[in-house]
Amino acid sequence: MDFGIVFLILMLVIIAIVVGVAITLGVLISRGALGFVKFSKPKIESAKRSALKVRAESSFGPVADILKQRVALQEALDATRRSLAVAQSTGQYTGNLEAIFTTLQQTATVMEHQLLVAQQEPDRAVQAVYAKTLGVQVEQVTQTATGVRNALASAAAPAGDVDLKDLTRTLEIEAAMLKNWSRTYTDLGHD
Repeated sequence: MDFGIVFLILMLVIIAIVVGVAITLGVLISRGALGFVKFSKPKIESAKRSALKVRAESSFGPVADILKQRVALQEALDATRRSLAVAQSTGQYTGNLEAIFTTLQQTATVMEHQLLVAQQEPDRAVQAVYAKTLGVQVEQVTQTATGVRNALASAAAPAGDVDLKDLTRTLEIEAAMLKNWSRTYTDLGHD
């Protein structure tokens, strides 16, 4: 073999190894970064929500009202999202509540944008009008979110006394039948 061919083959092998290592490292780093982002996203959202709560409590005037409305909106939607997730994970019948909640989220997104505009408004008088007008709408959204959670709670009503009495009676019958069956086969074994 010629030295040039051996050198060429050796270079191709080295390039293939470098490309393979680079691709592997790229995949591992991107997955690690995505995993880190997925892991840290709830923490970041929680920190933002806490900061918003602190700003709402420490502010005054119409800005404080607007910030409190943003907090109420976020908390109502978050609580409803968690309730729906738990109901779905346990197999509870949710009916049309998911579609209602999706529409509610879309409405809340629009309201959040309006609240941000109101918060940025430089004129306090205009902010007060925003706070009053949007406050009614925020209240409607939060009441609807509470209504979704109440509907989930009422759908998860415990079994009634009649159902439990029937179950207890059936259990007693089954226990008596097993006792008779056991006695019958025990008596047959002694014959």
